Amino acid sequence: MKTPPQGLSHSTTMRPYRKLYIYELSDEIPVKEDAFGPDFIGCWNEAGSSFLFFSRNHDEVVRRWLAHQERGKLISRHVMDYRDWQGGEDLKPFRVEKLVICPWWEEAEIAEDEILIRLDPGVVFGTGLHPTTRGCLKALWRIYQADTPRGVLDIGTGTGILAVAAAKLGARHVLAIDRNGLAVQTARRNVLLNGVKDRVEVKRGEAEAFAEEKADMVLANLHLQVIDALVKREVFLSRRWVVLSGLLHGQVNGIMASLEQWQLKVHDRMEESRWVTLVLRKNTS
Repeated sequence: MKTPPQGLSHSTTMRPYRKLYIYELSDEIPVKEDAFGPDFIGCWNEAGSSFLFFSRNHDEVVRRWLAHQERGKLISRHVMDYRDWQGGEDLKPFRVEKLVICPWWEEAEIAEDEILIRLDPGVVFGTGLHPTTRGCLKALWRIYQADTPRGVLDIGTGTGILAVAAAKLGARHVLAIDRNGLAVQTARRNVLLNGVKDRVEVKRGEAEAFAEEKADMVLANLHLQVIDALVKREVFLSRRWVVLSGLLHGQVNGIMASLEQWQLKVHDRMEESRWVTLVLRKNTS
């Protein structure tokens, strides 16, 4: 196994795993990052359940731990290959425009005009391979060829891949938001991995709670329901640039209808498979 990047130890780095051991619990339970030692990947809390991720079998450890908790019971236990968790994909370096996305345990040769983004996806959405993430990366590259948004708001940051890309392309301050604690934990690691801690701040919270944050550009790769709620708020669309993704072809017209009353025009549109990424620019004329 390759040595972790400088400044990150094995105990604080989500490295590639052969197997994932996943324990589903009946309640949302706050769990500290160091609760179970180096084999503990993290805890995913969602919809009234907790999912504990380990790189090795921890049946007995989890059983003893639960015996001392006031709430939460073991509902199920799953074992799966890390490759299967990543949708059957072998994570290898790939390019989107001049951005080179490279898992930290791999090597990548880059040209002088390319930008390297090291990524440790852990078990969080945002490897860059999904059409919605690829669309946003392409949008970021194109935007920064035409303009230089200094302040960026990244809602639903996941692994933090878009926040890191924005910082490396020229943003001076990026506020990256996610409601999931494990995503926040992973994004912060990727910020460190890429040396952009001075420009990227990662916080935990709901998208709606940060809709009014000041920014030149907002990135929203989210579920339709969240996007639909956000685009009905004038303050959300007051930025110079808005990138919306996570939309299927059949959902775009409904979103566009909500945008008609605001001074925004479609500057660019990326399509891949069934997915659409919209780049909106404020009309200042």
